[in-house]
Amino acid sequence: MAIALKLKDNSKQVSNKFKSYQSALSRAIDKGVKQAGFQLLDIIRTKTQKGIDFRDRDFASYTEGYRKRLEREGKPTKVDLFYTGRMLGSLTPNSTVKKTGKHKVTLAFSNAQMRQRALFNQVLMGEKNREFFGFNKRTENIISKQFNRFVAKELRKFRIWV
Repeated sequence: MAIALKLKDNSKQVSNKFKSYQSALSRAIDKGVKQAGFQLLDIIRTKTQKGIDFRDRDFASYTEGYRKRLEREGKPTKVDLFYTGRMLGSLTPNSTVKKTGKHKVTLAFSNAQMRQRALFNQVLMGEKNREFFGFNKRTENIISKQFNRFVAKELRKFRIWV
């Protein structure tokens, strides 16, 4: 008595599914990282508009002479780094958030003159620095949670098995 056993497997299909899943995961991470960059940009703009730095502390006050100049020109004297709007205006999502590598984005000012102005406010003012361009651990946690939710949502859309 002879027994004939014939097996048919779908290992090729399973392998292809894992490759496509890996590709979908990579795309989801790239989209999530870019979205995180947009979210960080929004947080930076919002905090700056409120007059607080990335550590959630009030900006250093304007000098007396500068404050008087603002009053003469009829501009608000609240420290929000908004005089003409050009510096923060050069932080536009399309030109500011750039993909710079695998799963990596960079935020930067799109205008060299405004980059210099931001550097002055951020670093070169001495003890009156107004460090607006950065993030703290709390902001990192907020963005991280949003990123994880986004990637999980994207992967739920992808079916693994046939």
